[in-house]
Amino acid sequence: MKRNFAPLFRLWHWTMALAVLGLIGTVLLRKTFLSKSANAEIIRQKLAGFSITVDPDQAVAVAKAIRAPMWEWHYILAVVLGVAILLRIVAMLRGDAQMPIVKLVQSEGLMEKFKSLIHLLICLAILLMALTGTFYYFHDALGIAKDSARWAKELHESLFVPLLILILLHIGGVIRHELTTKECIVSKMIHGE
Repeated sequence: MKRNFAPLFRLWHWTMALAVLGLIGTVLLRKTFLSKSANAEIIRQKLAGFSITVDPDQAVAVAKAIRAPMWEWHYILAVVLGVAILLRIVAMLRGDAQMPIVKLVQSEGLMEKFKSLIHLLICLAILLMALTGTFYYFHDALGIAKDSARWAKELHESLFVPLLILILLHIGGVIRHELTTKECIVSKMIHGE
């Protein structure tokens, strides 16, 4: 099957990909190098070496301040992702892009159905993460108490690993497709024909 990807589709795809990868990067930083609890302990220990004592809450506040710029990038990338999602929805409603569920239903053969299912699940996971993240971020503006919005944060965070697995399956499928079909799909997604 010969595929051609229009310049706007390629721009949309790579915008989505870079936004998602950037968002994943900020989460990985949060859970590793910029962990508030780990960094708070480092801050306490280092300051203790200078005979300065800080309580755990103060150390956590400093650790949060250190990683605040990283969260700014998380929010900026989330806005980029949100705009890209809206553009895709508009394209689907106009008939310029196929809905993933339609592609799944119309797919023939087990492998095509599997690829379409992975794509659909990626789209649903990204959409659900965007909605829950937006809801949690704006809970205060919506007049909803933080505790009442905690379910959105928990769902948002619980989708991280499944989305990561789906993205790895997608990338693996692209590599497999590239190696077995000689269709040059990666080249076409980068610069067209």
